[in-house]
Amino acid sequence: MKINKLLFFLLAVFSLNSCVEYVDNGTEPDGPEKPEEQVFVAKLSEESEGEFVGDEFIFEATLNGVDVTSATTFKVNGVAAKGNVFKAIKEGENAVLATMDDFTSTFRFTVKEKEEEPEEPTGNRIDFKGNSTPLTTTYFFLNAQTDADGNITGLPDIQMSDGVTDALNWQLINFDGTDLDTAKNVYMVEILMPLPSDNSIYPFQAKQIEVIGGGVVLNGAAPFTVTNMDINFAQTGNTTGANANTNYTSTATGANSGDLAELFWDGKYSVGADVWKPMKSKGVDSIKRINISKDQIKNLKIKRLNNEQIKKLKNNNL
Repeated sequence: MKINKLLFFLLAVFSLNSCVEYVDNGTEPDGPEKPEEQVFVAKLSEESEGEFVGDEFIFEATLNGVDVTSATTFKVNGVAAKGNVFKAIKEGENAVLATMDDFTSTFRFTVKEKEEEPEEPTGNRIDFKGNSTPLTTTYFFLNAQTDADGNITGLPDIQMSDGVTDALNWQLINFDGTDLDTAKNVYMVEILMPLPSDNSIYPFQAKQIEVIGGGVVLNGAAPFTVTNMDINFAQTGNTTGANANTNYTSTATGANSGDLAELFWDGKYSVGADVWKPMKSKGVDSIKRINISKDQIKNLKIKRLNNEQIKKLKNNNL
């Protein structure tokens, strides 16, 4: 009986030793447990939006994922930064050294030179495909007959698109230089406006305008065939007189997406009258058809017109 108990004890001790060797692969741990590795990382902060010269670049640092930026010193190219913010004064690559106690970390970032944005064009001009062509002269020409004093003596029989409302027919001609015959850059819009019952006869005084034609000439050639035009007057009220100015813009477009010319005018204008047939298309064939002379460039003398006077002028149909 004693022999059986001894054998059972020996077997139990042998089994326990075998389990220990299996779990530890036959080895026992030597010394204390290995400490956790300390990871210190510095980099550009996600909040940093710096990219160009003059921008501010923001740095950050973490130790084992914990933010330690406030306890970290940053040097950019060997020069201490102000806290964790660096304002770039020149383009190029920059090296950053971050230190906290015995920890160090390095990284690099690049500063770009900001391209200067082109100045927005100003003044009286035609804009086409990124280029601006200066304009110096604007003529408003009325399709009418006048006497030597500038009084209207006859009007053509023209109606608005409704076919009923009597209309005045104007050409707005903008060009470089002072002589339309030698101008190389021209922007012309032809419009109809309802025949007024007062002396508000100028296009910028009209409550309604219909563009019926127009064209663009740049460097002596038509850049595209105009299929559509619009015009917008910026000011209202009385803009007539010796020092009168007018402010308006116009857009001419063609069949293709690149066919776009824009007119900008804010300045003095001259007024005249001549007789012509209104345009039927938005081309350039009739841009220089008016025989402009010094006698034609004058302030039209328009008195308040009543229905009888309008009828009389219409009877002098041209």
